[in-house]
Amino acid sequence: MIGLAILFATDWIWPGILVLVGVTSLLGAFLGHTEPDDDDIPLRVDKPLEDKPGPQARYAAQCASCGAATPRELIEGSPTESNAVCGFCGSPLAQEQ
Repeated sequence: MIGLAILFATDWIWPGILVLVGVTSLLGAFLGHTEPDDDDIPLRVDKPLEDKPGPQARYAAQCASCGAATPRELIEGSPTESNAVCGFCGSPLAQEQ
């Protein structure tokens, strides 16, 4: 605000506003530069703490209702899908033991 008042008082608005923005940016960068504390650095987690996978559900190769093929990842075992449905007819797929 003081810089704007000086610019209006000296009638040096146009090139002066560019100088004012530059000086303000440099002062802000110089005065605001600090080293990060240990609390400021985020914790990075690459893999979960527990390495043991959950139970894998395996499904039949074909849907019992319409005979459509089951996706390969469901046949080989999927730890995330516990109640998979057929992509064509929507009926639940039978799990293999």
